[in-house]
Amino acid sequence: MTKSKTQAALELIDNGMTPYAAAQEMGIAPSTVYRAMGRRQDKDVCPCCGQVVREGFEINRAVLKKTA
Repeated sequence: MTKSKTQAALELIDNGMTPYAAAQEMGIAPSTVYRAMGRRQDKDVCPCCGQVVREGFEINRAVLKKTA
């Protein structure tokens, strides 16, 4: 499964890039990135896909890969 341009931009931000630069890199509007950042603020984010974990769901950490 491939990530959307917005998800890829959020990943670039997590790796130290500015939101504006990440938006430019992915060819999307900076406002799209800022809205996505606002949606995931103060929420659990799935470590595998980077999506917000919706209310009523939880992350099953037993199935996640171990990091070295």
